[in-house]
Amino acid sequence: MDCSGCGFEVEGGYAFCPRCGRRQPVPCASCGYPCAPDFEFCPKCGASVGAPAKAVERTAPTPSRTIVPPSRTPSLLPNIESEDGLHPVSEADRRTVTVLFADLCGFTTLSEQLDPEVMQALQNQLFKELTAAVRNFGGFVDKFIGDALLALFGAPVAHEDDPERALRAALDMIARTARLGESTPHSGSPLLLHIGINTGPVVTGGLGIGTAKSYSVTGDTVNTAQRLQSLAAPGEVLVGELTHRLTRHAFSYESLGDVVFRGKAGSVLVHRLDAPLARPRAARGLEALGLSAPIVGRGAELNRMMASLDQACSGSAQLVRLVGEAGIGKSRLVKEFVARVGDEDRFRKVAVRLATCSP
Repeated sequence: MDCSGCGFEVEGGYAFCPRCGRRQPVPCASCGYPCAPDFEFCPKCGASVGAPAKAVERTAPTPSRTIVPPSRTPSLLPNIESEDGLHPVSEADRRTVTVLFADLCGFTTLSEQLDPEVMQALQNQLFKELTAAVRNFGGFVDKFIGDALLALFGAPVAHEDDPERALRAALDMIARTARLGESTPHSGSPLLLHIGINTGPVVTGGLGIGTAKSYSVTGDTVNTAQRLQSLAAPGEVLVGELTHRLTRHAFSYESLGDVVFRGKAGSVLVHRLDAPLARPRAARGLEALGLSAPIVGRGAELNRMMASLDQACSGSAQLVRLVGEAGIGKSRLVKEFVARVGDEDRFRKVAVRLATCSP
């Protein structure tokens, strides 16, 4: 497995990375899920992290065979076992995933210009930079295909903001590639990526037969992401409709309209990523849809919050806890409070900081 801190390949059984010293995740003995060093119980199956694996009863002493080689699949993936190797058992899982395809522009021309050893060193350094960008934002590098990279956000580990993470990783990948081109002597034009990102349903799990089996994803979402990557110009990031809808509160886009890809029955609404918004909007609620409405029935709560701020400005420390059921309007009340503070002159010297914690 690769170190989560520096990307160095760490042999199985090592508790610490030999390069950076970071403590490595401990695979659950029951399900193989990667547990952080301070976990006492596995968050996936509930087993004790330090407990031995449960014995499996067999009617005959048939040796088991690991289908997913540890050198190819990180320890955060479950082991996929087969009794005969001909009919492998796959822990297939259907989920919504954001798929990122990145490809180096002009790779063939560059390969013709550079010595093979120089090209290999450049390619390895590029993959190292791209992998670091993906992992910094919680993504998973599925595979390298020639000079291209396939990364997943939402599998095998999901976050509530995976589409946003994919976009930020894409921008970081483009910046890292440009810096690598400036620092590495090579002939030709600057190093540039073109990236396609698409969000939708996929099936995850083991793909392949025997020792060639590895964790991957399948579905039209993956195919569309690759088509978007092929359509993107050097230095561009193109996204599909669902990715755009889930991230337009935090990023600016230019719509390219409906695009028909060869072999696909329908058209795809394509958007070109511009940049992160300086002031992101709410990810949900009316504001996420570009709508607005006055707040109703929360005057008492809003007045109490304003009164607490008045006391804080007078030197009395205040702590306000806002508790309520999901969907009752906590985020909207905070938004109204922040807007009210910004509108009133007596609070013009008050600095407001908003922070969000993702699980």
